Amino acid sequence: MQVLRSIRLRLTLWYVMLLAIILAGFSAGVYFTLRHDLYGNLDDSLETRANDLMPLVSYDGARPTLSPNVSTNSPDLGEQFVRVYDTSGGLTFDNSGQAGAVPADVEAVQRALSRKTSTRGASVDGEPFRLLVVPIEQDGRVTGALEVGRAADDARDTLRSLLLILGVAYPVTLVVASFGGIFLAGRALAPIDKLTRLARRMSAEDLSQRLDLRLPDDEVGRLARTFDDMIARLEDAFRRQRQFTADASHELRTPLTVIKGQVEVALTRPREPDAYREVLQSVNEQVDRLVRLVGSLLTLARADAGQIHVALEAVDVPDLVAAAVEQVRPVAQQRDIKLVLAAGPPVTLRADEDLLLQLLLNLLDNAIKHTPSGGRVIAGWSADATRVELMVRDTGVGIPPEHLPHIFDRFYRADKARSRAEGGVGLGLSICRWIAEAHGGSISVESAPGQGATFTVRLTR
Repeated sequence: MQVLRSIRLRLTLWYVMLLAIILAGFSAGVYFTLRHDLYGNLDDSLETRANDLMPLVSYDGARPTLSPNVSTNSPDLGEQFVRVYDTSGGLTFDNSGQAGAVPADVEAVQRALSRKTSTRGASVDGEPFRLLVVPIEQDGRVTGALEVGRAADDARDTLRSLLLILGVAYPVTLVVASFGGIFLAGRALAPIDKLTRLARRMSAEDLSQRLDLRLPDDEVGRLARTFDDMIARLEDAFRRQRQFTADASHELRTPLTVIKGQVEVALTRPREPDAYREVLQSVNEQVDRLVRLVGSLLTLARADAGQIHVALEAVDVPDLVAAAVEQVRPVAQQRDIKLVLAAGPPVTLRADEDLLLQLLLNLLDNAIKHTPSGGRVIAGWSADATRVELMVRDTGVGIPPEHLPHIFDRFYRADKARSRAEGGVGLGLSICRWIAEAHGGSISVESAPGQGATFTVRLTR
């Protein structure tokens, strides 16, 4: 039963079975068509013979008969014969002696006397004959019946030869087709075998192998290319997961190391209350950073697991942007940064208001952190018939071109030292991208060193 689990064998069996049915139908069609044609030609020749003999019929009183010259003038007497019957069914002429003992068919004669032509096959001394019985008419009256017979051994031999050929060709064709089917199925499924072996060798630690098969654009070729694409995506996902885990561990270890170091220093000897207060304040700052980091990690983890429900509702975009600007205005004023609201047209959008507010707050917080004192941060929106764009622009230091492709990656910071000093963990923009994509939209950034950065969120209305 293990052998029957092979797709190659099952495909071959189905192929051979289908071919066997087709060949059987084809062979039967050829045989019966040829048989019909052969016997049809034989019947035509009998009818022609009967038509030729009708003018030669003479009468002995009221009984029809034929001249004895018909026997001597007929070629191949051993292969054909003629018999004439009167209205009572009695024989008035019979030259079948050379052919053999031809059985009489009383019913056929009676049908002929009733103006009905009959054709049948008969065996004469073991040899096949074809017989035709037609009525003899004179002055509109049936005066007897004429029976014409001819040997059918040529047709029989031809059909036997055909059966022999088909009987030999049928199994030979199936055997050849079986081996050919196994070979072709093996060729067609070879990439799948290679794919299976490659899949067995792969592990999470080594996803660098590829099939790289140069196959046509058929089902197997598309499967192989899809497998290569899937492995590439898995390799990238595992790489990002490992990088994410390493970055998360590093980000968590840094504040914990600071907390442990400061606590150990504070415990080495008795200190003044102000010194303990400074240590506790520093520890509190590191704990705040840990809380932000864990909160961001939890948000991304829940987003990856599909556990954050996007509650769509009608959102007033002007009110949303204005609310986000007002929430970060105190921070901007503290850093002497001018916060500008660039008003757009009145527009509503079906979206999750809380998530969009978080997106705008992350973008505004990021813009304020990277804008020097005296600079400006602009928040605004625009809309057309199908789309709404949210925009946050700053006049900060900008983003170098080599960092732009990675700016939305998790834990990625263009200026690591400055971001860490300001409490950033490199997850805010990743959360922004997830929120935009969760709404079926996108987020992009345009920037140049020294010219600030512009973040644009495009959402479908």
